Amino acid sequence: MILLAATLLCAALCGAVIAAETASTSQLTVLKEDSGGNLSQMNITPYTAATDFGLDAFSVGAAVKFTPPKPGWKLTGVQVFGWTGLNATSKTLPTPQDFLLEIRDKDLNLLYRMIDTQNAYFTFPNPIIRLLEVPALTMNGDFWVIFYDRGSMVIGAEMMNGTGRSYFFDNRNTSLIGPVEFVSPDTNDSITVNWILRAVGE
Repeated sequence: MILLAATLLCAALCGAVIAAETASTSQLTVLKEDSGGNLSQMNITPYTAATDFGLDAFSVGAAVKFTPPKPGWKLTGVQVFGWTGLNATSKTLPTPQDFLLEIRDKDLNLLYRMIDTQNAYFTFPNPIIRLLEVPALTMNGDFWVIFYDRGSMVIGAEMMNGTGRSYFFDNRNTSLIGPVEFVSPDTNDSITVNWILRAVGE
């Protein structure tokens, strides 16, 4: 297990308005490898891989391992909790930059890859959970959802109730690092982190 000390971008998301895309997923199954509670009541800290990996963040993603609820389950989308840091007062858009989403099988073989600009999905006054649709992928075993923020935005890291299924993934050598742990700046204790990435399907 790798112990990583994170420089947190802010202490918490207190008072943030969190919008969830529930209508489009109401008839689908949402797989969660976080505590699964109400997002507004979870201890979530925004995180970018650039904090710990610098320029190497282009190749390092937040990875979550999922188990399909039944054989033949189809993955149709991924929910990502993220934010570009939009200044709601000036309404100045952040510089457009790309993020990368990958789906890999249990052996880390690539199944799907998507590249898009962060401003197309995550430019809101506050953090938001957004659905990224993917072509239907049939899952008969464990699989990985990997999101590379590439320093273009932040994603959500839950700082409690760690499931042990959140890792870093380095695509330069197809390797996993983790389960991810941060060091609390207040207590110096190790905290197992949950990335707020969720798999949607039927």
